[in-house]
Amino acid sequence: MLDKLKADFDEIIELVNKTPVPLQEMAFKMILEQWFSANTAPKLIPPPAAPPASLAPGAPAAPGSVPDAVKPFLTANAITSDILEKVFHPIGPGVQLLASSIPGNGKASKLVSLSLLLSVKQALESGSFTCTLKELRELAVHYDCYDSTNFSKTLKANKNYYNPREKGADLELSGPGRRKAGEIIKSIAAGE
Repeated sequence: MLDKLKADFDEIIELVNKTPVPLQEMAFKMILEQWFSANTAPKLIPPPAAPPASLAPGAPAAPGSVPDAVKPFLTANAITSDILEKVFHPIGPGVQLLASSIPGNGKASKLVSLSLLLSVKQALESGSFTCTLKELRELAVHYDCYDSTNFSKTLKANKNYYNPREKGADLELSGPGRRKAGEIIKSIAAGE
């Protein structure tokens, strides 16, 4: 088992380094816990088969699974589980964005990219492609793309990415927004 850990350790460290610095310690612990549970669990008795559960749209997914409402998005954008796991971990409840930086030229472009990624993050948790303005502001500060004077103006200038909404309401991705989110996820996963 020690040889297997040595072989996998570089990949674990590489994945941890892709997470935001404040989350790296937690990510490292979670990944190691998953590694040990996957590699030390007794293999004698197969795990019981889970009963087929059809999730209603908007219902939370089981840990490690993608909500049914998100599967068409992944298929339409050619996003495999390997690509998805390079940007979000774990998949399902408690999902975290792993990107160490947000793609874009300038704060406005990065803010829009962040809003799209947060909407996909929410969809992986609940099946709903939404993003709260509160969470967007908080993470925009973290990723250094928050411009308080132009926050609303930036979102309005990119309104084609969101469904129509009332002033101050949370964001919900439109079709073009989902396509753009898919492009961003693939570019982050490719290390661009």
